Amino acid sequence: MASPLSDLDELVLKCRDEKANSYIKEAVACYKSGAFRSSIVSTWIAVSFDIIDKLKELSLAGDKEAEIQVEAFEKAMRHGDIASSLRFERDILAICRDKLELISPVEFIDLNRLQEDRNRCAHPSMTADGEIFNPSAELARMHIRSAVEHLLQYPPAQGKYALDSLTSEVNSEYFPTDIDKAIVALDNSPLKKARKSLIRNFSIVLIKKILNKSNDYKETTRTATALNAIRLIHKEEFNATLKDKLSSIVRNIEADALKNVIQLISRVNDVWPYFDQDVKQKIEAFVENLPTENFDDIDIILSLNFLVGSAEKRISKATRKEISETLFFDLPTQVGNRVVELYEQSRSFDQANSFAPTVALHARDYTREQIKSIIEASGNNDQITNSFEVGTVIKALRANQLVTDDEIDRWLDDADISKYKKTKHEVSV
Repeated sequence: MASPLSDLDELVLKCRDEKANSYIKEAVACYKSGAFRSSIVSTWIAVSFDIIDKLKELSLAGDKEAEIQVEAFEKAMRHGDIASSLRFERDILAICRDKLELISPVEFIDLNRLQEDRNRCAHPSMTADGEIFNPSAELARMHIRSAVEHLLQYPPAQGKYALDSLTSEVNSEYFPTDIDKAIVALDNSPLKKARKSLIRNFSIVLIKKILNKSNDYKETTRTATALNAIRLIHKEEFNATLKDKLSSIVRNIEADALKNVIQLISRVNDVWPYFDQDVKQKIEAFVENLPTENFDDIDIILSLNFLVGSAEKRISKATRKEISETLFFDLPTQVGNRVVELYEQSRSFDQANSFAPTVALHARDYTREQIKSIIEASGNNDQITNSFEVGTVIKALRANQLVTDDEIDRWLDDADISKYKKTKHEVSV
Protein backbone atom coordinates (compact mmCIF):
# COMPACT_ATOMS: atom_id res chain seq x y z
CA MET A 1 0.00 0.00 0.00
CA ALA A 2 1.46 3.36 -1.04
CA SER A 3 2.31 5.87 1.68
CA PRO A 4 0.41 9.17 1.68
CA LEU A 5 3.77 10.91 2.17
CA SER A 6 5.19 9.46 -1.04
CA ASP A 7 1.97 10.58 -2.73
CA LEU A 8 2.76 14.16 -1.71
CA ASP A 9 6.27 13.76 -3.13
CA GLU A 10 4.68 12.79 -6.43
CA LEU A 11 2.57 15.95 -6.28
CA VAL A 12 5.73 18.02 -5.91
CA LEU A 13 7.13 16.40 -9.06
CA LYS A 14 4.01 17.43 -10.99
CA CYS A 15 4.83 21.12 -10.57
CA ARG A 16 5.59 22.69 -13.92
CA ASP A 17 8.90 24.39 -13.10
CA GLU A 18 11.58 24.71 -10.45
CA LYS A 19 10.02 27.76 -8.79
CA ALA A 20 6.65 26.10 -8.28
CA ASN A 21 8.47 22.99 -7.14
CA SER A 22 10.46 24.86 -4.50
CA TYR A 23 7.38 26.78 -3.32
CA ILE A 24 5.46 23.65 -2.40
CA LYS A 25 8.39 21.62 -1.06
CA GLU A 26 8.40 23.68 2.13
CA ALA A 27 4.71 23.01 2.67
CA VAL A 28 5.27 19.26 2.24
CA ALA A 29 8.24 19.35 4.64
CA CYS A 30 6.06 21.05 7.26
CA TYR A 31 3.34 18.46 6.71
CA LYS A 32 5.75 15.58 7.17
CA SER A 33 7.02 17.06 10.43
CA GLY A 34 3.45 17.47 11.76
CA ALA A 35 3.45 21.30 11.55
CA PHE A 36 0.07 21.46 9.82
CA ARG A 37 -0.57 25.19 10.46
CA SER A 38 2.80 26.03 8.91
CA SER A 39 2.07 23.65 6.04
CA ILE A 40 -1.15 25.50 5.18
CA VAL A 41 0.55 28.91 5.44
CA SER A 42 3.40 27.72 3.19
CA THR A 43 0.91 26.30 0.70
CA TRP A 44 -0.84 29.66 0.41
CA ILE A 45 2.53 31.39 -0.04
CA ALA A 46 3.31 28.92 -2.84
CA VAL A 47 -0.04 29.71 -4.52
CA SER A 48 0.47 33.48 -4.18
CA PHE A 49 3.96 33.51 -5.60
CA ASP A 50 3.00 31.12 -8.39
CA ILE A 51 0.14 33.39 -9.43
CA ILE A 52 2.44 36.42 -9.41
CA ASP A 53 4.97 34.56 -11.55
CA LYS A 54 2.22 33.55 -13.96
CA LEU A 55 1.01 37.16 -14.19
CA LYS A 56 4.53 38.30 -15.06
CA GLU A 57 4.91 35.62 -17.73
CA LEU A 58 1.56 36.54 -19.28
CA SER A 59 2.44 40.22 -19.13
CA LEU A 60 5.67 39.62 -21.03
CA ALA A 61 3.69 37.61 -23.59
CA GLY A 62 1.37 40.57 -24.19
CA ASP A 63 -1.70 39.78 -22.07
CA LYS A 64 -3.20 43.22 -21.32
CA GLU A 65 -5.09 42.17 -18.21
CA ALA A 66 -1.95 40.58 -16.78
CA GLU A 67 -0.04 43.80 -17.49
CA ILE A 68 -2.61 45.77 -15.50
CA GLN A 69 -2.38 43.42 -12.52
CA VAL A 70 1.44 43.31 -12.53
CA GLU A 71 1.60 47.10 -12.70
CA ALA A 72 -0.76 47.38 -9.71
CA PHE A 73 1.27 44.84 -7.72
CA GLU A 74 4.62 46.46 -8.47
CA LYS A 75 3.29 49.93 -7.71
CA ALA A 76 2.17 48.77 -4.27
CA MET A 77 5.59 47.21 -3.68
CA ARG A 78 7.47 50.36 -4.76
CA HIS A 79 5.48 52.62 -2.46
CA GLY A 80 5.31 50.21 0.45
CA ASP A 81 1.51 50.43 0.25
CA ILE A 82 0.49 47.72 2.73
CA ALA A 83 -3.25 48.30 2.24
CA SER A 84 -3.00 47.89 -1.54
CA SER A 85 -0.80 44.83 -1.13
CA LEU A 86 -3.30 43.20 1.22
CA ARG A 87 -6.14 44.06 -1.13
CA PHE A 88 -4.24 42.56 -4.05
CA GLU A 89 -3.66 39.35 -2.11
CA ARG A 90 -7.29 39.21 -1.01
CA ASP A 91 -8.60 39.59 -4.56
CA ILE A 92 -5.97 37.57 -6.40
CA LEU A 93 -8.03 34.39 -6.71
CA ALA A 94 -11.07 36.23 -8.07
CA ILE A 95 -8.80 37.95 -10.61
CA CYS A 96 -7.46 34.57 -11.72
CA ARG A 97 -11.00 33.20 -12.04
CA ASP A 98 -12.82 36.13 -13.63
CA LYS A 99 -10.24 38.12 -15.61
CA LEU A 100 -7.52 35.65 -16.56
CA GLU A 101 -9.39 32.32 -16.46
CA LEU A 102 -6.40 30.64 -14.82
CA ILE A 103 -8.75 28.73 -12.52
CA SER A 104 -12.32 27.51 -12.87
CA PRO A 105 -15.19 28.44 -10.51
CA VAL A 106 -14.91 25.02 -8.83
CA GLU A 107 -11.15 25.39 -8.42
CA PHE A 108 -11.72 28.86 -6.99
CA ILE A 109 -13.83 27.37 -4.20
CA ASP A 110 -11.05 24.98 -3.16
CA LEU A 111 -8.31 27.61 -3.31
CA ASN A 112 -10.50 30.14 -1.52
CA ARG A 113 -10.85 27.63 1.34
CA LEU A 114 -7.05 27.46 1.41
CA GLN A 115 -6.87 31.24 1.71
CA GLU A 116 -9.43 31.30 4.51
CA ASP A 117 -7.66 28.52 6.43
CA ARG A 118 -4.34 30.29 5.94
CA ASN A 119 -5.85 33.39 7.56
CA ARG A 120 -7.09 31.29 10.49
CA CYS A 121 -3.61 29.76 10.87
CA ALA A 122 -1.61 32.97 10.55
CA HIS A 123 -3.88 35.44 12.37
CA PRO A 124 -4.84 34.38 15.91
CA SER A 125 -6.95 37.51 16.17
CA MET A 126 -9.42 35.91 13.76
CA THR A 127 -10.30 33.16 16.27
CA ALA A 128 -12.34 33.33 19.45
CA ASP A 129 -10.59 34.03 22.76
CA GLY A 130 -8.71 31.05 24.09
CA GLU A 131 -9.16 29.01 20.93
CA ILE A 132 -6.32 27.93 18.69
CA PHE A 133 -7.02 26.68 15.19
CA ASN A 134 -5.56 23.20 14.93
CA PRO A 135 -5.92 21.95 11.34
CA SER A 136 -5.93 18.22 10.79
CA ALA A 137 -3.38 16.38 8.69
CA GLU A 138 -6.13 15.60 6.20
CA LEU A 139 -6.99 19.30 5.82
CA ALA A 140 -3.36 20.31 5.25
CA ARG A 141 -2.88 17.49 2.76
CA MET A 142 -6.05 18.47 0.89
CA HIS A 143 -4.81 22.06 0.50
CA ILE A 144 -1.44 20.91 -0.83
CA ARG A 145 -3.19 18.69 -3.37
CA SER A 146 -5.57 21.48 -4.41
CA ALA A 147 -2.69 23.92 -4.87
CA VAL A 148 -0.76 21.55 -7.14
CA GLU A 149 -3.65 20.07 -9.11
CA HIS A 150 -5.52 23.34 -9.62
CA LEU A 151 -2.64 25.72 -10.21
CA LEU A 152 1.03 24.81 -9.70
CA GLN A 153 1.17 22.04 -12.31
CA TYR A 154 -0.12 24.24 -15.13
CA PRO A 155 1.63 26.82 -17.32
CA PRO A 156 0.32 30.39 -17.07
CA ALA A 157 -1.75 30.44 -20.24
CA GLN A 158 -4.90 28.38 -19.64
CA GLY A 159 -7.87 30.67 -20.20
CA LYS A 160 -8.98 32.92 -23.05
CA TYR A 161 -5.44 34.10 -23.69
CA ALA A 162 -4.24 30.50 -24.14
CA LEU A 163 -7.17 29.71 -26.43
CA ASP A 164 -6.49 32.79 -28.56
CA SER A 165 -2.80 31.92 -28.70
CA LEU A 166 -3.46 28.35 -29.83
CA THR A 167 -6.03 29.43 -32.41
CA SER A 168 -3.64 32.02 -33.84
CA GLU A 169 -0.92 29.40 -34.12
CA VAL A 170 -3.12 27.03 -36.12
CA ASN A 171 -4.35 29.91 -38.30
CA SER A 172 -0.78 30.79 -39.19
CA GLU A 173 0.40 29.75 -42.64
CA TYR A 174 3.45 28.30 -40.94
CA PHE A 175 1.55 25.76 -38.85
CA PRO A 176 2.64 22.32 -40.12
CA THR A 177 0.35 19.98 -42.02
CA ASP A 178 2.52 16.98 -41.16
CA ILE A 179 1.03 15.27 -38.09
CA ASP A 180 4.36 14.59 -36.37
CA LYS A 181 5.46 18.19 -36.78
CA ALA A 182 2.06 19.42 -35.59
CA ILE A 183 2.44 17.36 -32.41
CA VAL A 184 5.85 18.95 -31.79
CA ALA A 185 4.36 22.42 -32.30
CA LEU A 186 1.43 21.86 -29.93
CA ASP A 187 3.56 20.00 -27.42
CA ASN A 188 5.51 23.23 -26.95
CA SER A 189 2.40 25.34 -26.46
CA PRO A 190 -0.13 25.85 -23.63
CA LEU A 191 -1.71 22.59 -24.81
CA LYS A 192 1.16 20.49 -23.47
CA LYS A 193 -0.12 20.50 -19.90
CA ALA A 194 -3.59 21.89 -20.40
CA ARG A 195 -6.72 21.83 -18.33
CA LYS A 196 -9.61 19.80 -19.68
CA SER A 197 -11.54 23.02 -20.32
CA LEU A 198 -8.79 24.36 -22.60
CA ILE A 199 -8.57 21.09 -24.55
CA ARG A 200 -12.36 21.03 -24.93
CA ASN A 201 -12.67 24.67 -25.98
CA PHE A 202 -9.77 24.51 -28.42
CA SER A 203 -11.18 21.36 -30.03
CA ILE A 204 -14.62 22.95 -30.38
CA VAL A 205 -13.16 26.11 -31.94
CA LEU A 206 -11.32 24.06 -34.57
CA ILE A 207 -14.32 21.82 -35.30
CA LYS A 208 -16.55 24.87 -35.81
CA LYS A 209 -13.88 26.44 -38.00
CA ILE A 210 -14.07 23.49 -40.41
CA LEU A 211 -17.86 23.25 -40.29
CA ASN A 212 -18.88 26.89 -40.46
CA LYS A 213 -16.36 28.47 -42.81
CA SER A 214 -15.55 28.16 -46.49
CA ASN A 215 -11.87 27.55 -45.86
CA ASP A 216 -9.33 27.04 -48.60
CA TYR A 217 -7.63 23.69 -48.93
CA LYS A 218 -4.51 24.64 -46.96
CA GLU A 219 -6.47 26.21 -44.12
CA THR A 220 -8.72 23.18 -43.77
CA THR A 221 -5.69 20.88 -43.86
CA ARG A 222 -3.95 22.83 -41.08
CA THR A 223 -7.08 22.77 -38.94
CA ALA A 224 -7.70 19.04 -39.47
CA THR A 225 -4.06 18.25 -38.72
CA ALA A 226 -4.32 20.20 -35.46
CA LEU A 227 -7.42 18.21 -34.46
CA ASN A 228 -5.66 14.90 -35.19
CA ALA A 229 -2.70 16.09 -33.13
CA ILE A 230 -4.96 16.99 -30.19
CA ARG A 231 -6.43 13.49 -30.30
CA LEU A 232 -2.96 11.95 -30.09
CA ILE A 233 -1.80 14.28 -27.29
CA HIS A 234 -5.02 14.26 -25.23
CA LYS A 235 -7.03 11.31 -26.54
CA GLU A 236 -9.39 10.90 -23.59
CA GLU A 237 -10.37 14.56 -23.34
CA PHE A 238 -10.69 14.94 -27.13
CA ASN A 239 -12.96 11.92 -27.50
CA ALA A 240 -15.08 13.12 -24.57
CA THR A 241 -15.51 16.45 -26.37
CA LEU A 242 -16.64 14.70 -29.55
CA LYS A 243 -19.12 12.62 -27.59
CA ASP A 244 -20.60 15.59 -25.74
CA LYS A 245 -20.53 18.34 -28.35
CA LEU A 246 -20.11 17.12 -31.93
CA SER A 247 -23.71 16.20 -32.71
CA SER A 248 -25.15 19.39 -31.24
CA ILE A 249 -22.69 21.47 -33.28
CA VAL A 250 -23.72 19.74 -36.52
CA ARG A 251 -27.43 20.09 -35.70
CA ASN A 252 -26.99 23.86 -35.51
CA ILE A 253 -25.12 24.48 -38.76
CA GLU A 254 -26.84 25.79 -41.88
CA ALA A 255 -27.94 23.27 -44.51
CA ASP A 256 -25.49 24.62 -47.10
CA ALA A 257 -22.63 24.02 -44.64
CA LEU A 258 -23.28 20.26 -44.48
CA LYS A 259 -20.71 19.85 -47.23
CA ASN A 260 -18.11 20.82 -44.64
CA VAL A 261 -19.12 17.84 -42.49
CA ILE A 262 -17.66 15.66 -45.24
CA GLN A 263 -14.38 17.55 -44.90
CA LEU A 264 -14.42 16.97 -41.16
CA ILE A 265 -15.12 13.23 -41.21
CA SER A 266 -12.74 12.57 -44.10
CA ARG A 267 -9.82 14.49 -42.60
CA VAL A 268 -10.19 13.95 -38.84
CA ASN A 269 -9.70 10.35 -37.77
CA ASP A 270 -12.55 8.27 -36.28
CA VAL A 271 -15.15 11.03 -35.98
CA TRP A 272 -18.15 9.11 -37.34
CA PRO A 273 -18.84 6.93 -34.24
CA TYR A 274 -19.40 10.07 -32.14
CA PHE A 275 -22.37 11.33 -34.17
CA ASP A 276 -25.82 10.61 -32.73
CA GLN A 277 -28.07 8.46 -34.93
CA ASP A 278 -30.24 11.37 -36.08
CA VAL A 279 -27.15 13.29 -37.20
CA LYS A 280 -25.81 10.24 -39.04
CA GLN A 281 -29.14 10.00 -40.90
CA LYS A 282 -28.93 13.70 -41.75
CA ILE A 283 -25.45 13.28 -43.22
CA GLU A 284 -26.47 10.16 -45.15
CA ALA A 285 -29.47 12.00 -46.61
CA PHE A 286 -27.21 14.88 -47.62
CA VAL A 287 -24.88 12.50 -49.45
CA GLU A 288 -27.77 10.70 -51.19
CA ASN A 289 -28.95 14.08 -52.48
CA LEU A 290 -25.53 15.67 -52.88
CA PRO A 291 -25.89 19.01 -54.69
CA THR A 292 -24.38 19.20 -58.14
CA GLU A 293 -21.84 21.79 -57.02
CA ASN A 294 -20.53 19.30 -54.46
CA PHE A 295 -20.47 16.25 -56.72
CA ASP A 296 -16.68 16.49 -57.01
CA ASP A 297 -16.55 15.28 -53.37
CA ILE A 298 -18.03 11.93 -54.33
CA ASP A 299 -14.65 10.18 -54.60
CA ILE A 300 -13.76 11.36 -51.08
CA ILE A 301 -17.10 10.12 -49.78
CA LEU A 302 -16.57 6.73 -51.41
CA SER A 303 -13.41 6.33 -49.32
CA LEU A 304 -15.55 6.44 -46.16
CA ASN A 305 -16.94 2.95 -45.57
CA PHE A 306 -19.90 4.19 -43.54
CA LEU A 307 -21.10 6.43 -46.41
CA VAL A 308 -20.44 4.18 -49.40
CA GLY A 309 -24.09 3.08 -49.62
CA SER A 310 -25.36 6.66 -49.63
CA ALA A 311 -22.72 7.68 -52.17
CA GLU A 312 -23.68 4.84 -54.51
CA LYS A 313 -27.32 5.93 -54.40
CA ARG A 314 -26.23 9.43 -55.41
CA ILE A 315 -24.01 8.13 -58.21
CA SER A 316 -26.93 6.13 -59.59
CA LYS A 317 -28.67 9.49 -60.16
CA ALA A 318 -25.64 11.33 -61.56
CA THR A 319 -26.21 13.08 -64.86
CA ARG A 320 -23.97 13.17 -67.90
CA LYS A 321 -23.24 16.82 -67.19
CA GLU A 322 -22.23 16.17 -63.56
CA ILE A 323 -19.81 13.41 -64.50
CA SER A 324 -18.39 15.29 -67.48
CA GLU A 325 -17.68 18.37 -65.37
CA THR A 326 -16.05 16.47 -62.50
CA LEU A 327 -12.33 15.79 -62.50
CA PHE A 328 -11.37 12.38 -61.10
CA PHE A 329 -7.71 11.60 -60.50
CA ASP A 330 -8.64 7.94 -60.08
CA LEU A 331 -12.06 7.04 -61.42
CA PRO A 332 -14.04 5.17 -58.73
CA THR A 333 -15.49 1.90 -59.96
CA GLN A 334 -19.01 3.03 -59.08
CA VAL A 335 -18.64 6.17 -61.20
CA GLY A 336 -17.20 4.07 -64.02
CA ASN A 337 -20.31 1.87 -63.89
CA ARG A 338 -22.48 4.99 -64.16
CA VAL A 339 -20.46 6.25 -67.15
CA VAL A 340 -21.00 2.92 -68.93
CA GLU A 341 -24.70 2.95 -68.03
CA LEU A 342 -25.23 6.47 -69.35
CA TYR A 343 -23.33 5.71 -72.57
CA GLU A 344 -25.39 2.54 -73.10
CA GLN A 345 -28.55 4.61 -72.67
CA SER A 346 -27.69 7.08 -75.44
CA ARG A 347 -30.94 7.78 -77.27
CA SER A 348 -29.58 9.81 -80.14
CA PHE A 349 -26.43 10.37 -82.18
CA ASP A 350 -26.05 13.70 -80.41
CA GLN A 351 -26.13 12.08 -76.96
CA ALA A 352 -23.62 9.43 -78.01
CA ASN A 353 -21.28 11.98 -79.61
CA SER A 354 -21.47 14.54 -76.79
CA PHE A 355 -20.77 11.97 -74.07
CA ALA A 356 -18.05 10.10 -75.99
CA PRO A 357 -15.21 12.45 -74.89
CA THR A 358 -16.07 11.72 -71.25
CA VAL A 359 -16.15 7.97 -71.92
CA ALA A 360 -12.79 8.19 -73.68
CA LEU A 361 -11.26 10.43 -70.99
CA HIS A 362 -11.51 7.70 -68.35
CA ALA A 363 -10.55 4.82 -70.64
CA ARG A 364 -7.38 3.97 -68.70
CA ASP A 365 -9.34 3.58 -65.43
CA TYR A 366 -12.09 1.16 -66.51
CA THR A 367 -12.28 -2.43 -65.33
CA ARG A 368 -12.23 -5.27 -67.87
CA GLU A 369 -15.97 -5.72 -67.40
CA GLN A 370 -16.63 -2.04 -68.05
CA ILE A 371 -14.55 -2.07 -71.25
CA LYS A 372 -16.41 -5.12 -72.50
CA SER A 373 -19.77 -3.47 -71.69
CA ILE A 374 -18.82 -0.31 -73.61
CA ILE A 375 -17.89 -2.36 -76.68
CA GLU A 376 -21.09 -4.38 -76.43
CA ALA A 377 -23.13 -1.18 -76.18
CA SER A 378 -21.28 0.20 -79.20
CA GLY A 379 -22.58 -2.73 -81.23
CA ASN A 380 -26.04 -3.13 -79.71
CA ASN A 381 -27.13 0.53 -79.62
CA ASP A 382 -27.32 1.84 -83.17
CA GLN A 383 -27.19 5.42 -81.87
CA ILE A 384 -23.67 4.66 -80.66
CA THR A 385 -22.75 2.34 -83.55
CA ASN A 386 -23.44 5.04 -86.13
CA SER A 387 -22.11 7.97 -84.11
CA PHE A 388 -19.06 9.87 -85.26
CA GLU A 389 -17.11 9.40 -82.02
CA VAL A 390 -17.44 5.67 -81.40
CA GLY A 391 -14.11 5.00 -83.11
CA THR A 392 -12.42 7.51 -80.81
CA VAL A 393 -13.85 5.73 -77.76
CA ILE A 394 -12.67 2.28 -78.91
CA LYS A 395 -9.22 3.62 -79.74
CA ALA A 396 -8.97 5.13 -76.24
CA LEU A 397 -9.95 1.83 -74.64
CA ARG A 398 -6.85 0.20 -76.11
CA ALA A 399 -4.70 2.30 -73.74
CA ASN A 400 -6.11 0.40 -70.77
CA GLN A 401 -3.47 -1.92 -69.27
CA LEU A 402 -6.03 -4.49 -68.10
CA VAL A 403 -6.88 -5.68 -71.61
CA THR A 404 -4.97 -6.61 -74.74
CA ASP A 405 -5.66 -5.58 -78.31
CA ASP A 406 -6.54 -9.17 -79.14
CA GLU A 407 -9.22 -9.21 -76.41
CA ILE A 408 -10.68 -5.95 -77.64
CA ASP A 409 -10.69 -7.20 -81.22
CA ARG A 410 -12.46 -10.38 -80.13
CA TRP A 411 -15.12 -8.36 -78.31
CA LEU A 412 -15.49 -6.15 -81.40
CA ASP A 413 -16.14 -9.27 -83.48
CA ASP A 414 -18.74 -10.45 -80.98
CA ALA A 415 -20.43 -7.02 -81.11
CA ASP A 416 -20.42 -7.13 -84.92
CA ILE A 417 -18.35 -3.95 -85.26
CA SER A 418 -15.17 -5.52 -86.61
CA LYS A 419 -14.37 -2.43 -88.63
CA TYR A 420 -12.80 -0.95 -85.50
CA LYS A 421 -10.34 -3.81 -85.13
CA LYS A 422 -6.66 -2.98 -85.53
CA THR A 423 -5.45 -3.30 -89.11
CA LYS A 424 -2.35 -5.34 -89.95
CA HIS A 425 -0.51 -2.08 -90.53
CA GLU A 426 -1.47 -0.76 -87.09
CA VAL A 427 -0.41 -4.03 -85.46
CA SER A 428 3.01 -3.97 -87.16
CA VAL A 429 3.54 -0.36 -86.14
